Amino acid sequence: MTMFDPRPLHERFRDPNGTPGEVFVTAHRGDFLDAGRPALAENSVPGIVRAREIGVDMVEIDVHRIADGSLVVIHDATLDRTTDARGPVADLRRGDVAGIGLVHPATRTPYGTALPLLEEVFAALGPSMMVNVELKSGLDLIGDVAGLADRCGVADQVTIKTNLKDGTDYAEVSRRIAACPGPVDLIPVIVDSRDGLDGFERACRTLAPRCVECVVDYPFGDGGYNLLARRGLTMDGGVLFSPRARRLAAEMNIRLFVNTLYVTPVDNGLHQWNGGRDCELGRAAPDSVYGFWIAHGATVIQTDEAAFVLDWLRRAGFHP
Repeated sequence: MTMFDPRPLHERFRDPNGTPGEVFVTAHRGDFLDAGRPALAENSVPGIVRAREIGVDMVEIDVHRIADGSLVVIHDATLDRTTDARGPVADLRRGDVAGIGLVHPATRTPYGTALPLLEEVFAALGPSMMVNVELKSGLDLIGDVAGLADRCGVADQVTIKTNLKDGTDYAEVSRRIAACPGPVDLIPVIVDSRDGLDGFERACRTLAPRCVECVVDYPFGDGGYNLLARRGLTMDGGVLFSPRARRLAAEMNIRLFVNTLYVTPVDNGLHQWNGGRDCELGRAAPDSVYGFWIAHGATVIQTDEAAFVLDWLRRAGFHP
């Protein structure tokens, strides 16, 4: 039987080499899906609470700054898809937020809960669950998020994620982090087809993160997006899960984070986030997804099916 480290969650998360055998679960936009179907609103307080109640280690949320500087939790730049309002998120003011309801994206059925402010999500974390805040309004949100986390008393539970796109000034990222009121845990997003192993190493050595999200950008097969009928499953995890990447991660005490979210065709419909080893395949063949990624060095699994993944990990001895 695996003996898990008794330290608090946030300490274990930040010490990969000190927690061998433990895999952490991140609920994508909260725990809002059941077998691929929305049961709660994404990026909602009820979805955060449900994640906490089932024992999720971390929730991932998306944050935008609005017109008066407040921070709201929503994925898109407009209100249209997930709320009963329309228009740019950036045009909102704090007084507008409580009156905007979250709805089912397809049926428009109200969920009975409002668009949340970031501090409302922080309040729903409880004493230990962590949160991964993805910055949707640019790097200048680093200080805003870190400052709010400090004022809310949850700084130890907060990590901040940003996609280090082409041209990102790493020195500027470092300056923004240094200007924050306390330590900031940045989780950079590195894409294998864009950044390669050199980009991964540069991010690790320049930013010294405790965790890196590794995107395995593998093309869809000719048959499109069909379970098991598709081609295009990565067989080795790509360069970001290669032996060299794993050695560097171990040397610098960095976690490798894989995102197994359901992948729907977006943009031109050509790419995935996880080399085809995602939640859809995972429900049918979990060893081929969660077992595969663990065997290739992942110790953080982001998922749209948190309860399913937690159950599998616990039975396999990877989660307390």
